[in-house]
Amino acid sequence: MWKTLLRPAMIFVPLALGLFFPKAAELSFLIRYLLMTMLFMVFLKLDLKELKFRRSHGVLLAANLVIGVTAYLLTKVLTGNDTLAQAAFFTGITPTAAAASVVMGFLRGNVGYVITSFLVTNAGMALFMPFLLGWVCGNTSFDFMLRVANTLVFLLLIPGGAALILRKIYPPAQQWPRKFATASFGLWSACLFIIAASAADFFRSNPGISPWIILETALISLVICAACFFIGSFLEKKRLRREASQSLGQKNTTLTIYLALVYAGPLAAMGVISYVLWHNSYNAFQLFLVDRKKQKRGSRVVKQ
Repeated sequence: MWKTLLRPAMIFVPLALGLFFPKAAELSFLIRYLLMTMLFMVFLKLDLKELKFRRSHGVLLAANLVIGVTAYLLTKVLTGNDTLAQAAFFTGITPTAAAASVVMGFLRGNVGYVITSFLVTNAGMALFMPFLLGWVCGNTSFDFMLRVANTLVFLLLIPGGAALILRKIYPPAQQWPRKFATASFGLWSACLFIIAASAADFFRSNPGISPWIILETALISLVICAACFFIGSFLEKKRLRREASQSLGQKNTTLTIYLALVYAGPLAAMGVISYVLWHNSYNAFQLFLVDRKKQKRGSRVVKQ
């Protein structure tokens, strides 16, 4: 029973603890390094033979872009609030999470498909984000777009380049991600803790913020989350529907939370922070079902 609940606990416990320890927001500078470490581990275990680019990967990238831009425009038209529109944009455009391949491994799905989705959507987002972010933030100057590009290079290319070099000079390092799979999940939990603490600290420091804005960003995020998992399931054939759904639904939130905090402000990051709860709740439910099913199979074997 306890083993079945372990992985869901690694999602919800850090979120809950973060809310009760807002001072941990001082550790927010670690988010970029935790993110880079997770990306490094993902790149390190890449098996080029496992990668298989499919037409649906391009469709997934297009879906991320379309959902992000559409969410921004619809929210701005319906609410007239630029901050809510920015929150919707950052939530919708977020690419596939590095941890999505980890979760898919636990779900016993096609990990190679999800890793390819991660590469395609994150690389594609890095190309388009400097221009889109300038448009959304109302700053289309070359200097602003260059700053965004430099940030993305730092977050994405350095871990990728370091992993490729290490793989070349020390091939056994490719086994590290498998050996330290639990540690990778722990890094994810650490990110959730710091993000939750940052949100709690922001609310404490800004008591005048209308609770309706918080509720609205959470609801917008929930709608986008449901739409992504639902739409994703129709972007591939039946045997890979779960993988496509996971690729579009489980998002690299730490990346866009960081971008939102740096370039648009804390309120704009609230949509993505809420998304952490929504997509991890769904992930926890998926993992719980898989572990319970495995446990039932084990008990049947023992009885026989």
